[in-house]
Amino acid sequence: MRYQVRLDERDVRVDLAADGRFTIDERAVAADVREVARGRVWSVVLDGESHEITLLTTDPMRVDVDGTEVRVVVLDERTVQARGASTGTASGRLEVRAPMPGLLKAVHVSEGEHVQRDAPLVTLEAMKMENELRAPAAGRVARIGAAAGTKVEGGSVLVVIVSE
Repeated sequence: MRYQVRLDERDVRVDLAADGRFTIDERAVAADVREVARGRVWSVVLDGESHEITLLTTDPMRVDVDGTEVRVVVLDERTVQARGASTGTASGRLEVRAPMPGLLKAVHVSEGEHVQRDAPLVTLEAMKMENELRAPAAGRVARIGAAAGTKVEGGSVLVVIVSE
């Protein structure tokens, strides 16, 4: 499975193979991950270097890595593909699409509103989980594609942002 990971302001691509192999930004990495405290603390060895990672908060996700606090955003391959299909256009028009079919539980913005990068835009319920979709960049909300309470298909445009 492939993930796009933002660590503070640094983006990395992480691939996890079914056999447990890791690649980080196309570089094979020897890795060993062990849970120390259920859902809160992990011991991670990357290329022979040991690290302790402690989950501080989940929304937004913040972790402590060897005594340094880091903000983390993790997007799975499906979400990256859904966002990446049209988020980087020459005109600065950014489309946030539903990564899968579901029920649009809430719309957190209104047309004309200015938003910052990572601002919550909508909450989509899919497979009994709520997914908060966030702004991929700062900009003005140009269009909202569906109202709260609406069932949407995967790939549907939910919000259009014109970047600033």
